[in-house]
Amino acid sequence: MESPEQPASSATSSWLVSSEARPWFDWLSTVDRQSLGTLTKLRNELSNDQASQLLQQLDLRERATRKFSQARQMFFTDIGLQQSTDEQIATYKATRFPAGQKVADLCCGIGGDLVAIAQRCEVVAVDASDDHLCFAEANVRAYGAKLADRYCGLAEETSLADFAAWHIDPDRRPEQTRTIRLDQFRPSLEHLEAMLQQNPNAALKLAPANAIPADWEEAGQCEWISNHRECKQLMVWLGNLTDRPGTRRATRIDGNGQATCFEDSLVELKQSEAVDTYLFDPDPALVASGLVDALAARHDLARVSAQSHYLTGGQPFDHPLLQRFEVITQEKIDNKRLKKAVATEDWGTLELKQRGLELKLETWRKQLKPRGQGQGTIIFTPTVEGNRAILCRRPATTGA
Repeated sequence: MESPEQPASSATSSWLVSSEARPWFDWLSTVDRQSLGTLTKLRNELSNDQASQLLQQLDLRERATRKFSQARQMFFTDIGLQQSTDEQIATYKATRFPAGQKVADLCCGIGGDLVAIAQRCEVVAVDASDDHLCFAEANVRAYGAKLADRYCGLAEETSLADFAAWHIDPDRRPEQTRTIRLDQFRPSLEHLEAMLQQNPNAALKLAPANAIPADWEEAGQCEWISNHRECKQLMVWLGNLTDRPGTRRATRIDGNGQATCFEDSLVELKQSEAVDTYLFDPDPALVASGLVDALAARHDLARVSAQSHYLTGGQPFDHPLLQRFEVITQEKIDNKRLKKAVATEDWGTLELKQRGLELKLETWRKQLKPRGQGQGTIIFTPTVEGNRAILCRRPATTGA
């Protein structure tokens, strides 16, 4: 039997999504998949490729439950799952596309975005991998939708003129090594520019750290999207997919799939003279978008230093893109001082956070030896007065 890490052949991919394989998936969900009896039955009744791919699919489905509500009815490749947009983000993004109209999803992979777009639009799937297309179509069906068509080929060779809009997730690992350089993507920057000449109504999925061509940022809207306290992707919306060209947007998708957005342009940094009564930790999408100072300016907040994104203010202001902490005291970053402070506060559960510094937080946790009954937070950060450890507590109303 082949290693579960081996990619499936096209014939095996087609078999996996067929009704013939379904009883095998059902049976394997009721037995010990690693037992000798199970492996013997698989070896005796199926090809090596079929058997190993069944087991691999079940492992991938387990991993995919963090991303997709229908994961146990879906099909994946390892790289396809890693690169796929999760269901909550894809559902949010799909609302930008014109309902009922013809849309192309290029480099669709296993169909993370495709599934959501297919529930809203007439969508054509394009990918250079037959396996990905086979799985993507099956995944769309798992959500009760269907494709208008599918095409195996290169994105840059797709005629885009007849589509109302198009979405693309360019390959950021063309040489098996992740890159954030657009000129090393596939399709390349040159190809993407040519595709925009064909049809300017585009949604480009990029890595959060990608540098964006100036003309794209001027003509479109750049949106950084976070989920579970991680900035997942940068979307560049162009043509009629944006109504506010030249702006940036930071968007947080919460655990219920609800989106909170903040739109603005870049503003100058405002630095606080001292840490005030409250400290605010901005969402990763806000940081990645460069909009921390814009949000601060709207709500009378300021950064604790130019080297840190933490904000401070005197009022208990709440915002979905900020985590709020009530400041108790602050200390220089000194082991003995902090150990004494933790003991004084009677903290046993200790949350450690940092921005603008590179401390080994787990080493600090062991050194501080929290043994009390309460819980608190220490935030390590540069301030205008120097590097500080700020002892805080989370208000009960502040989400994680």
